[in-house]
Amino acid sequence: MRVLVTGGCGYVGSQLLRDLPEHFEEEIGVRVLDNLQGGRPEALMNLPVGCDYEFIEGDVLDPSVQRAALRDVDAVIHLAAIVQTPLSFDDPNWVEQVNHWGTSHLLEACLEEGVGDFIFASSAAVYGPGGPHGEDDPCDPMGAYAHSKHEAEHAVRSAGRRGLRTTILRLGTVYGPAPVTRYEAVANRFALLAGTRRPLTIYGEGTQTRPFIHVQDASDALCWTLAHREHTGSQTLNTVGGNASVLDLVNAAKQTAPDVETRRTEQDIRTHLSFEIDADRIRSLGWTPSHDLARGLGSMIDRLHGFSSPVHLSHDSIETVDL
Repeated sequence: MRVLVTGGCGYVGSQLLRDLPEHFEEEIGVRVLDNLQGGRPEALMNLPVGCDYEFIEGDVLDPSVQRAALRDVDAVIHLAAIVQTPLSFDDPNWVEQVNHWGTSHLLEACLEEGVGDFIFASSAAVYGPGGPHGEDDPCDPMGAYAHSKHEAEHAVRSAGRRGLRTTILRLGTVYGPAPVTRYEAVANRFALLAGTRRPLTIYGEGTQTRPFIHVQDASDALCWTLAHREHTGSQTLNTVGGNASVLDLVNAAKQTAPDVETRRTEQDIRTHLSFEIDADRIRSLGWTPSHDLARGLGSMIDRLHGFSSPVHLSHDSIETVDL
């Protein structure tokens, strides 16, 4: 079996490249497509032996690149996207172009090339505030990122009705260490701040909630979905480790860095919104997460050792971190 991983040099992709060979008894081939704008080449370093890897540097929007990447491919795991934190409103046209239309064009190419399976990494952000949301609940996406993922889901389902076996995983906000790690969202940002002994900023009361998933659990869920595609095909599955508030994140960080300080601000009203996810469906099919917040954040904080208390600047600026 040959698997194409788009966006394989990104956060989740860098972990997935290492996990895919372990989920299949037979040797598989893994082809990686990435333009290296959002990802990093170190994702390709020190990969496991015993797997046939290929790398194509190119853009998912380029038709010639799509055709080359899909040649003799049995399955696609589509991670390539402009990745933003759930409520970001930055550069909506480009986000829509890549996340929605890039996915649509790739699906058409998959149908033309006779690809069997397509697994789409969507986002729990498509639901919007409220919850706990189940897969059959209506979506009210807020922001360019969530909207683009929601529109891409429509394209995935359309391709599914035309013969491509498709699965949509609505991932929670990813956290935890990987070969390539991002720090824009609140969980990893808190781990970085706690590890370097800087204060954690709490917006409002700190009770606002989001769904989270450890990066290794996200990778495992994608591998598991591919390995069980006879049962996961045509499904939309909420894929999260759990729902947690900002205060839960603070308490999780404090288990490893008990002396870390906190501060409060009312800046950025978007961070006060909450949404929660019900992940019973995927668990009923047999997948369960293996990591919790305290251990996941703790493993990141432990890597940042040797830092003493920070130097206090005269202008105590507040850094905005999107939950």
